[in-house]
Amino acid sequence: MRRDYREDIDWLRAIAVLAVVAFHFEAPAVYGGFVGVDIFFVISGYLITGIIQSEVKSGTFSFAQFYERRVRRLLPALYAMVVLTAIPSFHYLLTSERQEFFRSVAAVVTFTSNFFFWFQTGYFEHAAVEKPLLHTWSLAVEEQFYLALPLSLWALLRFVGGRRVVPAALGVLSLASFALCIWLMRTDRSADAFFMSPPRAWEFLIGGIVAIPGFPVLRHALAQAVARATALVLIAIPIFSLRQGPGFPGFNALTPCIGAAMFTWSGIGVPTLKRSRYSPFNVARFFGQISYSLYLWHWPLFTFARFSKAGLVLGATDKVALFALTVLISSLSWRFVEQPFRLKGLAPTRGFMFRIAGLATLVLLAGSALGIVASQRPSEADRVALQLESFNAYDYQPLYRFGSCFAPASGVLDEVCLAFAPDKTNLLLWGDSLAAHYFHGLGKTTDPRLTKTLQATQAACMPTFNAAAQGNAWCRGFAGQMDAFFADHKPALVILSADWLEYSRPPRFDGMIADLKQTIAKLNERGVPVVLLGPAVQFRSRLPSMLMRAHLRQVDARPDDFVLPEIFDLDRNMKAALPAHEGFSYISVVDVICPARQCPLTLDGGIPLAWDHAHLTAEGSVYVVSRLALKRVIPGQPAGLNPESRDSGSTLTRVPE
Repeated sequence: MRRDYREDIDWLRAIAVLAVVAFHFEAPAVYGGFVGVDIFFVISGYLITGIIQSEVKSGTFSFAQFYERRVRRLLPALYAMVVLTAIPSFHYLLTSERQEFFRSVAAVVTFTSNFFFWFQTGYFEHAAVEKPLLHTWSLAVEEQFYLALPLSLWALLRFVGGRRVVPAALGVLSLASFALCIWLMRTDRSADAFFMSPPRAWEFLIGGIVAIPGFPVLRHALAQAVARATALVLIAIPIFSLRQGPGFPGFNALTPCIGAAMFTWSGIGVPTLKRSRYSPFNVARFFGQISYSLYLWHWPLFTFARFSKAGLVLGATDKVALFALTVLISSLSWRFVEQPFRLKGLAPTRGFMFRIAGLATLVLLAGSALGIVASQRPSEADRVALQLESFNAYDYQPLYRFGSCFAPASGVLDEVCLAFAPDKTNLLLWGDSLAAHYFHGLGKTTDPRLTKTLQATQAACMPTFNAAAQGNAWCRGFAGQMDAFFADHKPALVILSADWLEYSRPPRFDGMIADLKQTIAKLNERGVPVVLLGPAVQFRSRLPSMLMRAHLRQVDARPDDFVLPEIFDLDRNMKAALPAHEGFSYISVVDVICPARQCPLTLDGGIPLAWDHAHLTAEGSVYVVSRLALKRVIPGQPAGLNPESRDSGSTLTRVPE
């Protein structure tokens, strides 16, 4: 192993950091950019293992020297970011949020932030974007790995040795770590697998295995090129196709980690070439060199930039400008903070470096304690925001009949969901979560003595008989169950509703309309009338959070800033594509609820219309359903269905719009 500079490692760092930044900045198509962190873990394992084994072999290894390098590499830029991030926290955070922020500062400087955020929130949950230091969890995992690896590797190399023993030992440890990760995933503890060091250790270790002498080295240029091309494909697949959620890390982390290990493996022994100043490879090397500072700065800048916007959403122009600013700040951090400490221009001796690091740590811990104490007393803004904050943990499950008639664990709806009442008019609500959120409103606005609402709702499943169009197995099963239900049941009315915005994303609009027309026609052929509710009111971000930020900044909450404008265009297109005919009508939710595009944000008592970006609160469900044209076709309301037609399958000539 040579410890010469390897340009390709900086290329890989660039891929990793740009993937993470693109994911967090919500760049189009970069759905799985979070795997860049896993790539960093592999790189760290490779480099640290290579350094330790080469120094042990030459007799120059020193734990003090090892940790001096880690301190110089990690702490100056990290501490500078933490200090400067604290400044905008006094303007953009509630006092209660600042209290949590200063607690996270203490966790960051003690490298326990993975534990801190593990207790606080999931990485992919809504509240994550409101935590400026959340991204430091990965640094804590890395530092904890640095505490265990040097001693273990030193002992193996010093007392066991052997070209095969050390790789075998690392392989066994890697398999044990991966097995732990999979076990945690399968026992519904994905947060443990995500944030904790032991189930992440395998990612570092597979990089370390490649660095150990005895691992085969590619000598032929063609083999190196094929390995590198394969590695890039393995890295690109999850970056552009993997979706965030509880299915990560687990098996989904294998592809990017194997790809990163192959990439480093393919470059062993390959010399760094001289390139022209404007070569694209030099651009990649630049981003690789500033990758640590870029990772440190991108997330707090994104968080506070969101807080500065009324709708908590950054437009495309905002994101481009923010990326440029992030690169500029990161370059300055690399040039004037990272480099002087790493090259010993500042703190030239080991003892001096350790003293500076220790003093800075104590200062930050003291500042953290003062910040926590200063944030003990809630402000008026905190008291007003407390009600809104409660909606971030809104208990929607009873309203949706979760686990029974919405998202049943078995994938099959309970019998009670579709049980007919022989002496009542049976209505069927069919769709996904944006159908389920109307169930409570229907129950409160219909006469239970005359009407029964049946419910068939499954998360992320469009109401269609075309099972092949559904994207997953439980949706295909859901479509089959509904087909079987309608074979021998005729509700008086079927109400279709779903997240049409999601199902119609380009280029899927025409396919969605075709599926809906086929489903409606099939229901009408069986004598079942249909009402389709158009796109629900959707907001740019979580409505309670936007209202809370508007109150904190003392600005008016305006629907134009909060409401997602795409819903109006989609509603117009769906209305034109699904004209009313005998047995079918389209009802525009936004036309009824948002006259002149001015959608209500709160109801009486300051209750938000929705508890997240689209799903209605209980009060919001009643508000919306009571105003829809549905009231004209439900028994007990003006122009209601003839009670004699209950369960008879009689057709509806036209639902008034």
